[in-house]
Amino acid sequence: MPELPEVDQVRKRLIPHIVGKTIKQVEVRLPRMIQYPDAAVFAQKAAGKEITGIARRGKYLRINLSKDMYILAHLRMTGALLAVNKKQPEPPYAHIKFELTGEENLWFTDIRTFGTLYLIDHDDKVIEGYATLGPEPLSDTLTGEYLADACKKKTGAIKAVILDQKIIAGLGNIYADEALFGAGILPTRQANALTKDEYAKLVKAINTVIAQGIKNHGTTFRNYQDADGKQGTNVLYLNVYGRKGQPCKKCGAILEHCKVVGRGSVYCPHCQK
Repeated sequence: MPELPEVDQVRKRLIPHIVGKTIKQVEVRLPRMIQYPDAAVFAQKAAGKEITGIARRGKYLRINLSKDMYILAHLRMTGALLAVNKKQPEPPYAHIKFELTGEENLWFTDIRTFGTLYLIDHDDKVIEGYATLGPEPLSDTLTGEYLADACKKKTGAIKAVILDQKIIAGLGNIYADEALFGAGILPTRQANALTKDEYAKLVKAINTVIAQGIKNHGTTFRNYQDADGKQGTNVLYLNVYGRKGQPCKKCGAILEHCKVVGRGSVYCPHCQK
């Protein structure tokens, strides 16, 4: 699933293609991907609106429209928002088409069709997963003190806590594994048993791996691509994620694998305590 760096890369790449353009019409080929309102109302309300900007919050993209409306997009596992020249063939797995003024159209593609879209008109609906997002990496509000307070009643695994979007927005499996390695903390450690210094180290490591992911345009294993159809290179810089059974880049120990809240986790048994 695209995480904060990947979604932010999509945001940055979309800006020059679609901001300032007007949505002429919307073609919805798979109505269940429109979560609110129903597909017909979504298409009717979006038509004629100018795209005024693009923001990101956690793993959500917010496409701001005129008339105080906005579209929320959650890419889920394999979703992508692609800007494609009108003279080019439509992209594979295209389920929603935004016909725009100018030379390009915006397509929402998704191999597994788990992606979702919402059209919010004058804040007439609260999207629970969006409204309850916690502070983000690289923000002033995500501190060691904040994380310690959030964990004080958490007896589960620390990885489960930092994956909770209500506690930290935008962090997913890839960057959680990388941050825990960077902080030298086992993913299965009891969340409220960390020391003050360990919470501070973990926040610092989260910021480091997220900044690295943004710098390298995201992590691509299979399906992630940005608005230009390009893939990220951060996979070349991963220390543990996806490297089960390989030697640790730091100490040479063989990396091991476990499950935390159903998520595969790779760690170094020597470097992480």
